[in-house]
Order: sequence, then C-alpha cells, then structure tokens
Amino acid sequence: MGAVSADIYIGNGDIEISNSDADAYTDLSAKSTTKAKIYSLESKKKIPTKYKKYENYTFKVAKGSKIYYKAITRSSNGVVTNISGLKIKKATVSFGDGTKKIGNKWISHKYKKFGWYLIKVNLNATFTKGYLYGMDLPGNVVNGTRIYLVYVENNPQLSISKVTSGYNTITNYKKKNIDYLDIKVINIGSKTSKATKIKIWYQKPGAKNFGKVYSKLKKYTASAKLKALKPGKSTTVRIFFKIPKKYLKLVKNIRLDSLYRVREISRANTLYSFK
Repeated sequence: MGAVSADIYIGNGDIEISNSDADAYTDLSAKSTTKAKIYSLESKKKIPTKYKKYENYTFKVAKGSKIYYKAITRSSNGVVTNISGLKIKKATVSFGDGTKKIGNKWISHKYKKFGWYLIKVNLNATFTKGYLYGMDLPGNVVNGTRIYLVYVENNPQLSISKVTSGYNTITNYKKKNIDYLDIKVINIGSKTSKATKIKIWYQKPGAKNFGKVYSKLKKYTASAKLKALKPGKSTTVRIFFKIPKKYLKLVKNIRLDSLYRVREISRANTLYSFK
C-alpha cells in the first residue's frame, strides 16, 4: 500500500509518520525546582513581531536558573488513532544559544544571557500499535519537531515558599488563635533584591475582591521588614498578625511589597492567599 498523505506512509507492514504530521506527536516537558521556576508570559504584547507565531508555546525563566527539560511524545488525534507504546529512539533539544543536547532523559540548562530564545525539539520514535484504515500496525515517528519561545529575564524574583503559624501561649494554641506567622521567602531571580516589607491583611469577601483589603478588618493589617536577598538565598520573617477564631474562614493575603519596587519575573508570585 502506498502513501495515505504526503507525511503518512504505509508499507512493509508498518506506518511511517514524518515531517509536519510527526510534529503533532512531539513535545517538550519542563519542570521547576525550589530555586528555579518556570513562569507563563504575563503579556503577549511583549513578544517581538518576528516571534509572534510562537506565542502559544511561550514561557519565561530567570537568567542563570537551572531548568530541567525532556523531549516527550504524545498521542495525537490525527489520521493515525489509538496509538500505543510510543517510545523515543532519539531526541535532540537545541536551546537557541548554541547549546544542543541529545537524549530522551531529563536534561538541565542555564541561560547565561537574558533575551529571547527559540527552543527546538526534534525526535524520532516508535510505537507498537496505531490504527489506520481498519488496520492495527506498528510504526515510526520520523523527524517530529516542536519549537518553543522562552524569555530569559535578568531581575530579582522574590517568592513565598512556606508559611507556618505560631502561638505564644498554650491557651491560644488550643483555641487556634494564631499569634504570628513565619514566612519563608526565597530569591529565585538572577539579581539581588532590595530590602522591602511583607504585608498581611484580610481580604474583602466576594469573588471579585481578590487581593483587596477588607476595610472592616483593616486594623488587623500588619507588616514586617524583609532584608535584601542575593540570588538563590532565602530567609524566614516572623510577622505578628492577629487571627481571631471567628475570622479563620476569611481569606488572608500576604504580599511582598517588592511588587512596587522592582520589576518582577512573576507578579503573581508576590501574592499568597490562604484561609
């Protein structure tokens, strides 16, 4: 039997999916660590015109952050259906800065300069069974490609990594009347942050009031000083904050005041909400 399409061919008892059809089976997985995180691009308006076609495959990292990547395969809803047993034979990831790594395991990479980069994933894979025109056949994915756009930013990035509550007396502990919170903050950016403050307050009830101070309980707003942090360094700040039991179910917000002082990699990471 001959070709089903220009990029799908049946012959010798198997299926070959190549080029543009193979692209549908190709992807890139990336994962964050405690000190190196991946962010979505907050505004697609910042993408240079020449990169606009990649805006649906865009993310952001900090310069010097060790991010882990892996080429992966995925089943597609294309002409060949019910694909099973997909396995990568060879994968190449090019990071756009002259670095190219080959392998189908997790690989790490750090960008040394800020700016825009294209990450190109290319792979060949096999599958044990794919359904096409009434036949279940093994096959190959040849020359599958996926391109991602990454922006490497060169700024501080303060992030709240842990919040624990504390009590000054046994009575308050039993009544769950919190006396203070210990807030761990880490700088996962590429530059030293400025000294700033942490603020905590009750949020105004209602779905539309995310991050807004509840004026009725404004007297409970509190703050604490946060020292400057070098990249990769963390500190724990204790902030005394009255949380009466009757208000336990209300949302509380902790904000890093640096939102207004430095350009953040991710503004969302400066606000932490909890009940």
